Amino acid sequence: MQGKIFLKRLKNIYNKKMENEKYIKVLNILRKSKPVLGSTDNIEKEVIKRIARVHQSRLNLSEVIDFLFGWVYIGWVRRSLITASIVLVLVFVYQQSIILKRIDFLSRQTVVIDRENVSTHEDEIEKKLLIYKNSGRRFSSKTITISEKQMKELLESVNELQIKYKDLENLIEEDPELKKLIEKKLIENNRTKINL
Repeated sequence: MQGKIFLKRLKNIYNKKMENEKYIKVLNILRKSKPVLGSTDNIEKEVIKRIARVHQSRLNLSEVIDFLFGWVYIGWVRRSLITASIVLVLVFVYQQSIILKRIDFLSRQTVVIDRENVSTHEDEIEKKLLIYKNSGRRFSSKTITISEKQMKELLESVNELQIKYKDLENLIEEDPELKKLIEKKLIENNRTKINL
């Protein structure tokens, strides 16, 4: 039995040695033989085609993002853009504060366009004076210098506002969703006024 195992091992070693010799012979033959190039033009064309394919790389999303946002990795560019954005925000805030101050200043001023004496019927004057008093202007009861033109303009503007208000009320009444929304907003406004 041991003899059979020994013979098998010896046979395996011999086979491996023969395979190694065959392998070495094939390698030597391949090394000595030079490849025969039949048509070098076809090979050149194929190489040029493959090189052109490499250069015509498709635009990947990552490459586009790197191209557009590559400046993020440069520290001084990032810091200068942040500084510029802060400066723009500060300029905007300064500009808005100046505009609000001017609007506040203008809202405190009163403008008198024309100074003609009033010469109308007493009933009309009383109505116009009532409207004038409700506008918030103060004046002494003895000296009233309001032009008729001013009073007519004031009355026309009040009439226009009343017409627009009625149109707005009709529009709200026709649309139930809008009515609910406005009621909700009024309730919220009343709550905030009470909290203040």
